[in-house]
Amino acid sequence: CYELTITVWHQMSIAFRVPSSSNECNRWCDSLRGQLKAMVEEQQYAKVHHTALARYTLKAFCKSCASEHLLATAGNDSSAAELATDADVHADCLGKVFGFPGDPKTQKEKSKTKYWIRYMQEYGRNLTVIRRAEFDRLIRVGLPNSLRGEIWELSSGAMYLRFQNRGVYEKYVNDYLDHAGPCADEIEKDLNRSLPEYAGYQAPEGIDALRRVLNAYSLRDAELGYCQAMNIVASTMLIFMSEEQVFWTLSVMCDRMVPGYYSPSMYGASLDQAIFQSLVDETMPSLARSLQTHDIQLSIACLPWFLTLFVNSMPLVYALRVLDCFFLEGPKILFQIGLAILKINGGALLDATDDGTFMFVLKQYYATLGDSAYPDSKNTRARQVTKFHELLYVAYSDFPNITHARIVELRRSHQLRIVHSVEEFSKRTFLRNVIDASGFTKEQLSLLYDRYYSVLFYTRSRHADASAPSAKGDADEKILLDVFAFARFMYEISSWMRVQISEAKERIQSHRNVDMSDIRNASAARASAAKAKGDDIHQEIAKSLENPGWFITSLFRYTSQIMPPRSRISFQDGDSELEMPMSASASIDHRASTDRSSQPSSDDTQPEAASARLPADTSESAPAATDNSQVDIARLRVSFQQCVIALGRIVNTDMLTRMDLFFDMYAVASPGAISRQEMFQLSEAVLYIGHGEDVETGRRDARTDSGDITNEEQLLRSVSDFLRRAVAYGERDAGQTEFALERNMFRVV
Repeated sequence: CYELTITVWHQMSIAFRVPSSSNECNRWCDSLRGQLKAMVEEQQYAKVHHTALARYTLKAFCKSCASEHLLATAGNDSSAAELATDADVHADCLGKVFGFPGDPKTQKEKSKTKYWIRYMQEYGRNLTVIRRAEFDRLIRVGLPNSLRGEIWELSSGAMYLRFQNRGVYEKYVNDYLDHAGPCADEIEKDLNRSLPEYAGYQAPEGIDALRRVLNAYSLRDAELGYCQAMNIVASTMLIFMSEEQVFWTLSVMCDRMVPGYYSPSMYGASLDQAIFQSLVDETMPSLARSLQTHDIQLSIACLPWFLTLFVNSMPLVYALRVLDCFFLEGPKILFQIGLAILKINGGALLDATDDGTFMFVLKQYYATLGDSAYPDSKNTRARQVTKFHELLYVAYSDFPNITHARIVELRRSHQLRIVHSVEEFSKRTFLRNVIDASGFTKEQLSLLYDRYYSVLFYTRSRHADASAPSAKGDADEKILLDVFAFARFMYEISSWMRVQISEAKERIQSHRNVDMSDIRNASAARASAAKAKGDDIHQEIAKSLENPGWFITSLFRYTSQIMPPRSRISFQDGDSELEMPMSASASIDHRASTDRSSQPSSDDTQPEAASARLPADTSESAPAATDNSQVDIARLRVSFQQCVIALGRIVNTDMLTRMDLFFDMYAVASPGAISRQEMFQLSEAVLYIGHGEDVETGRRDARTDSGDITNEEQLLRSVSDFLRRAVAYGERDAGQTEFALERNMFRVV
């Protein structure tokens, strides 16, 4: 056993005993020595050169901790006295300006502070503290307000994260001040709803601080962004912590302690609600049966407990005690406190017959947490025990088996079911909000949704290492398809496109027949090379996209120009109750409406045909003055609604609408007319689709009804006749100078 003694910043010596061999001990010591030297050099450089990191040196960082100021005023620590040169060292928390919640005498602030001073003098403070059993006990009995913010940051681990990322918070704040993030409007709505009873949030100082913290965090974690209830927790922290401390503590909480609680789907909160329900069934079966009998939803009362960490449920003074334990012990305390509340009020809750009564019982209990738990006792000390003291006692003594390891295991066991239910709910909600079903049934829309989001996942996984878009457009980019993803989407849903990739599929199938043991034993370099060239579908699509006249490219450009309607169109489903028919001519103007009015079609007299035909684009989405040929297709994006409308015009419409669709797809250089090159590209698209259908159905060599030619030969003949007529009519109209085929003549051809 080898021993290494280190003297830390606060002149406290720590001895490390390493029960290992000499070589391993030397390697560990060398590594530790190297890290310490690098840190010392960094600190010296910042101090000597007065860089922007000068105020983030170890000395400056410790000055931002309340413990240094507290020990300096105690007069027993020379290093703390040297650091605490500023009397307002901790004045950046709202509590120092607007006051802390609760009565200091009732909460025994002086007594608690003395115990903490004694502990920190012996076992260190802030970055150098040693956590012993007494550390946990002092937190459970309640933290003094002067140290609450620092101990929250320390026990959660956020203090070390803040020290390692010095200056990062200021960077995000500056980014927000330069360009407001995507969540800025949503955050602004909730600022005045955050602890309105506290004086700090009735003043600009508190509101501005909360605004900066929430916007900075939404920029740091753009995928999560902002969710309601996050403002409640952050506003509570700001009473005891600086903005930077709140930022990093919020990061640790959302990333590690309660992951998924504040995501758009709140899957983490839903997961813990399912776990809490299972624990209630296990520990209080009678109450669980009563709730089930009367159809009382436990989550109605308990979900706010978890989302706001009891801040919105209990009086703030007692919610702070729960937060003390939460940052020390993690999310398990939320389950223990919740179960203790139900157990203490079990008798009254068994009599509840509806949700309102259930909530009323709990509300009454919260209002009496400060009352004596044993008011009729003859023992003076027993009468001093409050209902909140009883709550903590029941939580720790009656539910000791609720450990961190068990919560992790329960999360793992419930995760798949909860994630699936959240995805199904999101899917139903998304499809319910689809404005235009374009003739597809609910089942067909569901299949399109599955393919669409599987492609989103595939493309995002492939480009995970690529540079991320700006925070402003990041949320929108995540649910839109670029041209490659759109091609992949069409590959998933269309048989004629899969024919072109058939050789790639065969090559992929050959990869699947490889012995897995050989793959496992392959070297990392060979595995990396195989992965780089293994997805032949990706390569084939990328190669096809190099052709600007490829049918998928033209369809993507056309789809990106569609302006979805603003009114709901009913599902084309006989059993659907969504009956809000909308005429296409009444909602959106077709850019060729004048042509159509001059040559009416017999299909226009049919109501179902009129409502099924939708325009290619509108004046809002594709102004006539815009040269679509000059638009960089790599910058275009399409939504699920646009894909549904475009596919509906191909599959669920009449012949005239399909003619207009192909015309609009290829009339790019000069809207209203197709050039010679565009006509040849259109003919290639027809051959591409028709050839694919024949090969997919096995009818490539089948004879037509006349028995003279095959289907493929008939397709080639039809396309040739089409091109001859198009050239003849187009040149005649253009005076033999330049080929141009207008919409009306295109229909005739």
